[in-house]
Amino acid sequence: MTTLAQLLSTRRKEDGVSLREAAQKIGISHGYLDKLEKGIDSRTGTRNNPTPETLQMIATAYNWDYQYLLKICGYITDTDSADSLRPSIRELVETCNSLSDTDIGYITKFAKFIGTEKQNKFTCHKAL
Repeated sequence: MTTLAQLLSTRRKEDGVSLREAAQKIGISHGYLDKLEKGIDSRTGTRNNPTPETLQMIATAYNWDYQYLLKICGYITDTDSADSLRPSIRELVETCNSLSDTDIGYITKFAKFIGTEKQNKFTCHKAL
């Protein structure tokens, strides 16, 4: 399973930015981001787990799914979210899991476009 540390480190490297720049984008200190990217506190051996509020800041900064971040940090379980999804949606999520954030962004835009087009057709037919 992917960890928050892996997500943060990979994203920062893909963006080609420093810890300070990434931390500023999120709204946290660069020292704290460094700890999150390491994943484990070297002094105690415990997992560095941000608060849900910090996860929301990260989700907003990177346009990531907040529920997914809550899941990988252990705040919610698979049964809290995945079981409630239709099988076709679960398949889509599993397929997209290996894609880059850029590719997922394209898929998201396309899905929104399809939803908008369906809504527009419904509104046009309803008006007639």
